[in-house]
Amino acid sequence: MGGVRRRKERKGGSVSGRPDGEREEGRKRGLDDLPGWAAPLLYGVLTIVLFREFVFSDRMLYGVDTLTLGYMARAFYAEALQTTGFPLWNPLLLGGTPFLESLAGGDSLYPPSFLLLLLTETYRALGWKLVLHVFLAGCFTYLWLRTIGASRGAALVAGTIYLLAPYTVSLVYPGHDGKVFVSALTPLLFWASEWTLSRRTLLPLATLGAIVALVILTTHFQMAYFLFGAVGAYMIFRCVQLGTGGEGWGTASRRFGLFLAFSVLGAGAAGLQLIPAVDYVTEHSRRAAVTLGAEEALGIDYSSSWSLHPEEIVSLAVPEFIGNNAGGAEWATDTYWGRNPFKLNHEYLGLVALLLAGFSFLGGPRSGLRWFMAGMGAVVLLFTLGIHTPVWRIFYEIVPGISLFRAPSMAIFLTGFAVTTLAGLGIDRGVALAHEEGGLKRALGIPGAVAALLLLGGLISAAGMLPDLWTSVFSPALTQAKAQALESALPFITRGFFVALLLTSAVGGVWWAVARGLLSLFWVVPCLTLLVAVDQIRVNDAFIQTLDYAAFAQPDANHRFLMERGAQEAPFRVFSMIQGGQDVAPGMYGIELAGGHHPNDIGRYRELIGMEGGGIPEHLATFNPNVLDVLNIRYILWPDAQYGRLEGVSPVSQVEFTDGAVFSSVYPYPALPRARVVGDALVVPEARTLETVLDLDAFDPSSQVVLSDPPPFELGGPGVEGEVTWVERTPNRLVLEVEATGPALLVLSENWFPAWQATVDGEETPVLRADHTLRAVAVPAGTHRVELTYRSPLLRASLGVSVFSLLLLIGAAATDLVQARERRARGREGPP
Repeated sequence: MGGVRRRKERKGGSVSGRPDGEREEGRKRGLDDLPGWAAPLLYGVLTIVLFREFVFSDRMLYGVDTLTLGYMARAFYAEALQTTGFPLWNPLLLGGTPFLESLAGGDSLYPPSFLLLLLTETYRALGWKLVLHVFLAGCFTYLWLRTIGASRGAALVAGTIYLLAPYTVSLVYPGHDGKVFVSALTPLLFWASEWTLSRRTLLPLATLGAIVALVILTTHFQMAYFLFGAVGAYMIFRCVQLGTGGEGWGTASRRFGLFLAFSVLGAGAAGLQLIPAVDYVTEHSRRAAVTLGAEEALGIDYSSSWSLHPEEIVSLAVPEFIGNNAGGAEWATDTYWGRNPFKLNHEYLGLVALLLAGFSFLGGPRSGLRWFMAGMGAVVLLFTLGIHTPVWRIFYEIVPGISLFRAPSMAIFLTGFAVTTLAGLGIDRGVALAHEEGGLKRALGIPGAVAALLLLGGLISAAGMLPDLWTSVFSPALTQAKAQALESALPFITRGFFVALLLTSAVGGVWWAVARGLLSLFWVVPCLTLLVAVDQIRVNDAFIQTLDYAAFAQPDANHRFLMERGAQEAPFRVFSMIQGGQDVAPGMYGIELAGGHHPNDIGRYRELIGMEGGGIPEHLATFNPNVLDVLNIRYILWPDAQYGRLEGVSPVSQVEFTDGAVFSSVYPYPALPRARVVGDALVVPEARTLETVLDLDAFDPSSQVVLSDPPPFELGGPGVEGEVTWVERTPNRLVLEVEATGPALLVLSENWFPAWQATVDGEETPVLRADHTLRAVAVPAGTHRVELTYRSPLLRASLGVSVFSLLLLIGAAATDLVQARERRARGREGPP
C-alpha cells in the first residue's frame, strides 16, 4: 500500500482529496509564461529606483558605521594594497591591531568587496557593494523559489519581496554591510543545499562549499552562524524526507554526510580569515572579557542586549508602530519609543508578504516544506525576542557559540526568508484557490481577518488610547524621552494602520478580481509586484541617504596641522577627546590615534587606557602622565566647545564655528618618543603590571619599563642612554638603528601581539610584553639593527588550509564537469 502511495505522489497524484500537482500546474500555467530575463530586468530597475540618489550622482552612500570606522579602515586597506602590499597590521587606532585577525578591514578577503576596491574609489566601492547585494538578493531568491517548484511569476514576486526587504535594506543606514551580504547569500545557500539533493554529483557539492566560504568571508560570523544553523536544520528535514520517502536511510545519510563534508571544506577554504579571527576573539580581543570572561549574569545581559521587544513585533506588520531614529522621513525622525537605546534599522517583514505567506497554508502540495519554513520562521522570531520568551535562553544554554553573540534581533532575516518562501508558494496556491469551488471564500478569509485587526488598531490609535493601553499591558513605564517619542509617533502609527488596511484590501481585491474573471492571470504578477514595491519602498526610503564625499573627506584646520607635523616629526600619536574619545576621523588622514572606536581591539590596551565598551578612555581623559608618556601622545585634540579649553597650555591649531567661537583645538604634549632605549626594568607579577604602570610614584617611563618576565640578560641600569633612528616603517615591518651605552631594552609604543617577531643584527630575539600591552626588545651595548616583522605561524597554517580546501573544491567541480562532458560525448556517439 505504501508503494502505491509513493507512486501516486511521484506522478502528482493525491490521497488527501486535494487537487493533484498536475492539475494545479495547469491552473498556474499563466504564471509561467514570463520570459527568463523578466526577473533580473525587474530587479535591476527596482534596485536603481531604490538607490537612485547614489547611482545617479557622485555622492557617498550614508552609513553610520561607515563614517565612524568603515571608510577609514577600507581606505587604509586600499592604499596599502597599492603601496606596501597586503597589510597584516593596522597602526591607526588604539595602539594598533592585527588586520585580518581583528577583522579591522572587515570584508577584505570577500571577493566582491576586494574587486570593487580595486576598480573604483573607496567611497563609491562601499556603496556599490551594497547596491550589488540588494540586487543579487532578488536574483538568488528567484532561483531558490524556482528550485522548490514555484511558478516563474510567483518566484518573481518572491524575489521582489526579498530584494526590497527592509530587514536587509534598512541596514544600509547604520552601515552594517556584513549583515546585508549574509542576508543576500541566504537564498543562494538554500538553493545550493537543495541542488545537492536533486543532482547527485560533485558539482553541486563543490558549489555548496564555495558559497559557505563566501558567507564566512563576509566576516559577519554571527549572521553566518545563524544561517548555517538554519541550512543545517533544512538539510536534516530534507534528508528525513528522503529516508521516509522511499530512497532509504542509507542514501539519505550519505547525502547528509556529503553535505557536512563539503560544508567543512567550504569553511576550510575560508580558513585564512576564519581560524585566526576565532583565535584572536577568544584570546586577545576585548570581547573575551564581555563573553568568555564575564560572570553569568553579565554574560546573559550582554548576549540578550539589542533583542526585539513586544512593541517591535507589531512593527513587523505596521512599520510606523515602533518609530525610528534614522531620520530620512518624518515617521522615522526621533519617534522610536522602544526599550533599546535607539533604533537605526527596521525589521519590517512586509504586510503584503505576510498575507501571501498565509495563502500557502490553504492546502496544496509541499506541505512538509511549508511547515518547516513556518516552524523555522517562528522559532527564529521567538529567539529574536531574547529574554521575553524561553526560546533564546534555551539556545543560550545549549547551542555552542550563542553566548559569544549579542543582538538576537539580527536573526530576523531568517524569519523574513521563511516568509518570502511561503509567500512565493502562497501565490501559486492562491491562484489555484481562485479557480476552485469555495476557494475564493477561503482565500479572502485571511485578508478579511487581518483587515479587521488593522481597523481596530487604527481606531484605537486615532482615539489616542494606544499609549495607555499598550504600556498598561505590555511595557513598563516609559521614560520621559520615550513617552515624548511615542507622542510624536502617534499620528504616524495611526496612518500606518490605515495604510496597512488599504494594502490588505488591495491584496484581497486582486484575488476577488481573479476569481470573478475581472483580472486575468497575466495581471496577477504585475499587481502583486506593485503592491510589494509600494509596501516596502515606503519604508526603505527613510534608510537610503547620501552625503557629499568631498565635504566628508575634507580635513579641517586641526587635521591639516597634524598631517603637516606627521610629515616632519618622528612617529607620534594623538589623543582625541572628540566624541568622548571614540573619534576615528583623523585616521582617514594617516594620523595615529591613542583612542578611537574598534569592535575587536586588543583587550589589554583597553585596560591601559581605561576604556569600557564605547565609553570614555578614563586614563587618557584624566591625563595620567604615565599613560600619555608610554603611548607616545604628542598632541591632544580637544573639543573646547564641549569641555572648555585646557588650562596651562596654549593651542597650536584651532577650528572655529562661523560665529568665531572655538570648536576644537590641538594642544601639544611633551610625551616620550615612539621608540626609546631604557636600561632599567620593573619586573612584577602579571596581575600587577597595569597598576604599576598607573602608579606615578612607583614607575618612571622615561627611564624604566614594566615587565612580567625578566629580560634575557642583565640590563645596564638607569644610567644607560641611547638613540633610536627609524630606517623603515610600514604596516608589516619596522626597522630601527639603535645605539645604547649599555645593555638595554628598546621599548616600542606599539601593541604587543605574538605575531610580531624580532631580530637584532639578524639574530632572532624575543619580543617582550612591556608596560602591560606594549613591546620591548633586548639590545646589547653598542649600535645594532633591530627589525620587527609581522610573521604569524597561525596565518601561514590557515593559508595552507585555505589553499588545500580550495583545491579540493576545484578538483571536485572539475571532475564532475569532465565526467559530464564524457557522458555527453558517449551520448552523441550512440550505442556501440
